[in-house]
Amino acid sequence: MLARASAVLAVAAVMAAGCGEDRPASGRATTTPTRLVTATTPIGKAVASVDVSLSEYRLDPDNPRVARAGVVAFTATNDGDERHELRVDGPTGEVSTVALRPGERATIAVRLPPGRYKWYCPLADHERRGMVGHVRVAE
Repeated sequence: MLARASAVLAVAAVMAAGCGEDRPASGRATTTPTRLVTATTPIGKAVASVDVSLSEYRLDPDNPRVARAGVVAFTATNDGDERHELRVDGPTGEVSTVALRPGERATIAVRLPPGRYKWYCPLADHERRGMVGHVRVAE
Protein backbone atom coordinates (compact mmCIF):
# COMPACT_ATOMS: atom_id res chain seq x y z
CA MET A 1 0.00 0.00 0.00
CA LEU A 2 2.85 2.40 0.90
CA ALA A 3 4.64 1.58 -2.37
CA ARG A 4 1.48 2.33 -4.36
CA ALA A 5 0.96 5.67 -2.57
CA SER A 6 4.60 6.60 -3.23
CA ALA A 7 4.20 5.75 -6.92
CA VAL A 8 1.05 7.89 -7.20
CA LEU A 9 2.80 10.83 -5.54
CA ALA A 10 5.82 10.45 -7.84
CA VAL A 11 3.60 10.48 -10.95
CA ALA A 12 1.70 13.53 -9.64
CA ALA A 13 4.97 15.36 -8.98
CA VAL A 14 6.24 14.67 -12.50
CA MET A 15 2.94 15.84 -14.02
CA ALA A 16 2.89 19.02 -11.95
CA ALA A 17 6.47 19.84 -12.89
CA GLY A 18 5.51 19.81 -16.57
CA CYS A 19 2.72 22.36 -16.03
CA GLY A 20 4.81 25.27 -14.78
CA GLU A 21 5.93 28.44 -16.48
CA ASP A 22 9.47 29.26 -17.48
CA ARG A 23 10.42 32.40 -15.57
CA PRO A 24 13.61 34.29 -16.27
CA ALA A 25 15.49 36.12 -13.52
CA SER A 26 13.20 39.13 -14.02
CA GLY A 27 10.26 37.06 -12.73
CA ARG A 28 8.08 37.68 -15.82
CA ALA A 29 6.48 34.68 -17.42
CA THR A 30 7.90 33.79 -20.82
CA THR A 31 4.86 31.76 -21.79
CA THR A 32 1.96 33.52 -23.45
CA PRO A 33 -1.25 31.59 -22.90
CA THR A 34 -3.91 32.38 -25.46
CA ARG A 35 -7.58 32.58 -24.62
CA LEU A 36 -9.99 32.83 -27.54
CA VAL A 37 -13.11 34.89 -26.99
CA THR A 38 -15.43 35.50 -29.93
CA ALA A 39 -18.31 37.86 -30.55
CA THR A 40 -21.89 36.68 -30.19
CA THR A 41 -22.64 37.66 -33.79
CA PRO A 42 -22.01 35.10 -36.54
CA ILE A 43 -18.31 35.16 -37.34
CA GLY A 44 -16.75 34.07 -40.59
CA LYS A 45 -13.21 34.26 -41.84
CA ALA A 46 -11.44 37.48 -40.77
CA VAL A 47 -10.80 40.06 -43.51
CA ALA A 48 -8.21 41.76 -41.30
CA SER A 49 -6.35 41.33 -38.07
CA VAL A 50 -5.09 43.94 -35.64
CA ASP A 51 -2.45 43.23 -33.01
CA VAL A 52 -2.55 45.55 -30.02
CA SER A 53 -0.21 45.88 -27.06
CA LEU A 54 -1.85 46.77 -23.74
CA SER A 55 0.30 48.47 -21.12
CA GLU A 56 0.10 51.18 -18.48
CA TYR A 57 -1.94 53.17 -19.70
CA ARG A 58 -1.97 52.93 -23.44
CA LEU A 59 -3.03 50.93 -26.46
CA ASP A 60 -0.40 50.49 -29.15
CA PRO A 61 -1.52 51.30 -31.77
CA ASP A 62 -4.22 53.54 -30.35
CA ASN A 63 -6.04 54.44 -33.57
CA PRO A 64 -5.56 51.69 -36.19
CA ARG A 65 -7.17 51.64 -39.62
CA VAL A 66 -8.63 48.55 -41.26
CA ALA A 67 -8.96 48.70 -45.05
CA ARG A 68 -11.97 46.40 -45.49
CA ALA A 69 -15.23 45.95 -43.64
CA GLY A 70 -16.13 42.51 -42.32
CA VAL A 71 -14.87 40.30 -39.53
CA VAL A 72 -11.83 41.83 -37.83
CA ALA A 73 -9.72 39.73 -35.46
CA PHE A 74 -8.16 41.69 -32.60
CA THR A 75 -5.26 40.04 -30.76
CA ALA A 76 -4.48 41.80 -27.51
CA THR A 77 -1.26 41.12 -25.60
CA ASN A 78 -0.80 42.40 -22.08
CA ASP A 79 2.71 43.86 -22.14
CA GLY A 80 2.14 45.76 -18.91
CA ASP A 81 2.54 44.97 -15.24
CA GLU A 82 -1.18 45.11 -14.33
CA ARG A 83 -4.25 43.26 -15.58
CA HIS A 84 -5.73 44.76 -18.75
CA GLU A 85 -8.65 43.96 -21.02
CA LEU A 86 -9.59 45.01 -24.55
CA ARG A 87 -13.17 46.00 -25.34
CA VAL A 88 -14.46 46.99 -28.79
CA ASP A 89 -17.79 48.82 -29.06
CA GLY A 90 -19.18 47.25 -32.22
CA PRO A 91 -22.49 47.91 -33.98
CA THR A 92 -24.19 45.02 -32.15
CA GLY A 93 -22.71 45.76 -28.72
CA GLU A 94 -19.50 45.41 -26.79
CA VAL A 95 -17.07 42.54 -27.32
CA SER A 96 -14.28 42.03 -24.78
CA THR A 97 -11.37 39.83 -24.00
CA VAL A 98 -11.14 38.42 -20.53
CA ALA A 99 -8.99 40.36 -18.05
CA LEU A 100 -5.44 39.47 -19.05
CA ARG A 101 -2.60 39.01 -16.61
CA PRO A 102 0.84 40.31 -17.65
CA GLY A 103 2.16 38.25 -20.55
CA GLU A 104 -1.22 36.81 -21.54
CA ARG A 105 -2.79 37.17 -24.97
CA ALA A 106 -6.38 36.84 -26.20
CA THR A 107 -8.15 37.17 -29.53
CA ILE A 108 -11.64 38.47 -30.19
CA ALA A 109 -13.41 38.68 -33.55
CA VAL A 110 -15.97 41.35 -34.39
CA ARG A 111 -17.99 41.94 -37.54
CA LEU A 112 -17.49 45.64 -38.34
CA PRO A 113 -19.14 47.53 -41.20
CA PRO A 114 -17.48 50.76 -42.41
CA GLY A 115 -17.21 53.28 -39.60
CA ARG A 116 -15.35 54.37 -36.49
CA TYR A 117 -15.44 52.21 -33.35
CA LYS A 118 -14.22 52.94 -29.85
CA TRP A 119 -11.84 50.43 -28.21
CA TYR A 120 -10.47 50.68 -24.70
CA CYS A 121 -9.58 48.96 -21.45
CA PRO A 122 -12.70 48.88 -19.24
CA LEU A 123 -10.86 47.94 -16.04
CA ALA A 124 -10.76 50.42 -13.14
CA ASP A 125 -9.81 53.90 -14.41
CA HIS A 126 -7.64 52.66 -17.29
CA GLU A 127 -9.79 54.29 -19.99
CA ARG A 128 -9.68 57.66 -18.22
CA ARG A 129 -5.90 57.34 -17.88
CA GLY A 130 -5.40 56.93 -21.63
CA MET A 131 -6.20 53.35 -22.64
CA VAL A 132 -8.69 54.40 -25.30
CA GLY A 133 -8.72 54.93 -29.05
CA HIS A 134 -10.75 54.32 -32.18
CA VAL A 135 -10.62 51.72 -34.93
CA ARG A 136 -11.47 53.08 -38.37
CA VAL A 137 -12.88 50.54 -40.80
CA ALA A 138 -13.03 51.14 -44.58
CA GLU A 139 -12.75 54.91 -44.19
